[in-house]
Amino acid sequence: MNNQSSSDGCNPINQALLSTDDALKFLLKSAKVTTKTHTQHLDESLYQVLSEDICSSINVPGFDNSAMDGYALHLSKDQINLPGNLTFKVVDRITAGSIGQPLASGCAARIFTGAPIPKGANSVIMQEECELSADGSHINTWRPLLLAENIRPMGNDIQKNAVILSAGTQLKPEDIALSASVGIDQLSVFGKIRVGVFFTGNELIEPGNPLKKGQIFNSNRYALVALLKQLNCQIVNLGNIKDSLEATIDALNTLKSSCDLIITTGGVSVGEEDHVKPAIEQLGKLSLWRIKMKPGKPLAFGHIGKTAFIGLPGNPVSAMVTFFLFVRPFIKKMQGVCDYQNKTSQVSCNFDWHKPRPRREFVRVKLDHSCAPASANLYEKQGSDVLSSIVWADGLVEIPENTTFKKGHILNFYALTELSQ
Repeated sequence: MNNQSSSDGCNPINQALLSTDDALKFLLKSAKVTTKTHTQHLDESLYQVLSEDICSSINVPGFDNSAMDGYALHLSKDQINLPGNLTFKVVDRITAGSIGQPLASGCAARIFTGAPIPKGANSVIMQEECELSADGSHINTWRPLLLAENIRPMGNDIQKNAVILSAGTQLKPEDIALSASVGIDQLSVFGKIRVGVFFTGNELIEPGNPLKKGQIFNSNRYALVALLKQLNCQIVNLGNIKDSLEATIDALNTLKSSCDLIITTGGVSVGEEDHVKPAIEQLGKLSLWRIKMKPGKPLAFGHIGKTAFIGLPGNPVSAMVTFFLFVRPFIKKMQGVCDYQNKTSQVSCNFDWHKPRPRREFVRVKLDHSCAPASANLYEKQGSDVLSSIVWADGLVEIPENTTFKKGHILNFYALTELSQ
């Protein structure tokens, strides 16, 4: 990383533009996992992050049971693998939740899915593969029979004392169901990350108000809050603040003692009305500023005391793209998520790229699924102010620095459905 000191990362004043890889590496190295934990009932644990491994105290299933509606059989050795035409006496009926009587050789029990396999039974035949006599006393089979057919053995799903969920798992509905299946009703999880936000720019007004000349509606406020809610953060929202150094310092002071992270949009460039950067430098330390990427060059990172700070660009597309690429994995690591890195796949580009660019570009694309594998179509307007491009797009294609290519070139693809989780 250019101009990086061993003590505080880099000198933001003289810093050359960092590559996206170096910037992300630096941010993630700086992210501190929360130490706050508490116990959460299953009903309230969705999207929470496990703070410890979860072990099963039982086998699942806890007994051998039938995988089918059919008949449990006691096969003798001389009945195994015979061509068929065997007859079994029906002596019992076993429903789920009930316990059958032991089966003698040559006997069968009507059994239903999930019901315990009775003692002596060593196979289950599906009801469609046998014929019940008119009086219901016997079944006849017409195919070879094997041992252990259609029997789910004890512990087939989960073995007693096995780790079923690891610390750092962000809980999904299926994880909660798995916990319930072994009798667990409460989980130890990390506490929510508390994120403070505010927004700068005298030209910004709230939706619902009349728009005067020179003003714009503040979409960044609603985008950022929604993105943080998707990440299950606790949000302290100061809204729009006056575009001055004094107001910016006051907002930062308000948030620094009660938040784990502060995020702003706008005010991190070098204009005379960009007050966030000098406010951070006055109150704390700015460790990273400016990234060699498009959209989103003016990204700031630092600390005020122990509270981390990330300043996003003011243009709406730049703010969202930098949030996806940098803030999302940073927050996930803070939350204790073990799998915090963004995931990519590869797609074939349905466009040419004639001019090499000095910065890495993340262009908005839509996937064309009319052929396999899918290819990526480029949105015609790639400006950082074109918010409609994010709505139109399926994701971002990453174009490396100083690159040209023809249609059909394979590049990394970031799916918005993944980046929004």
